[in-house]
Amino acid sequence: MSLVDLQTSRLQAAPWQGLAEAELAGLFAPKVVQWLPAGFQTPEDGGARRAFLEAVSQQAEVIALRNAAGQGIGLVILSHPEEGGSTRNLGYLFAGSAWGQGLASELIAGLQAHFRGSGVTLSGGVMQENGASARVLEKAGFTPVHSGAEIVYSWREEG
Repeated sequence: MSLVDLQTSRLQAAPWQGLAEAELAGLFAPKVVQWLPAGFQTPEDGGARRAFLEAVSQQAEVIALRNAAGQGIGLVILSHPEEGGSTRNLGYLFAGSAWGQGLASELIAGLQAHFRGSGVTLSGGVMQENGASARVLEKAGFTPVHSGAEIVYSWREEG
């Protein structure tokens, strides 16, 4: 199930390659990526950011999220399931200008609807310092498991 079809009332999936340099800069701003894996914190120019996302795209599905005005305000990264597996590791981020508007909750609800009935388990790690993301996942019914400095949240539709 491809994420390119994902759409919510305020978010539309789009190819990440169409993001403008300014949109990419907003998505890789230090305050946005501070709790993400180290690779997100190192690309300092447009070329390096695109190379990084291209490399990530070799291992996972990467899509941009656009708002109703067509602005690129987010990224979703969803691993391909392992052979014979159903777990897909989820990562997402929003530009600081999109924070506090309930878009992360809307995205997670949209992903749950997208994968409902598919047997897919969504799993995402959250650093303990990132309380906002933890609350979003908990509110959406993800189950937390502590694993060092990270908490891994998982969701699978109850059938």
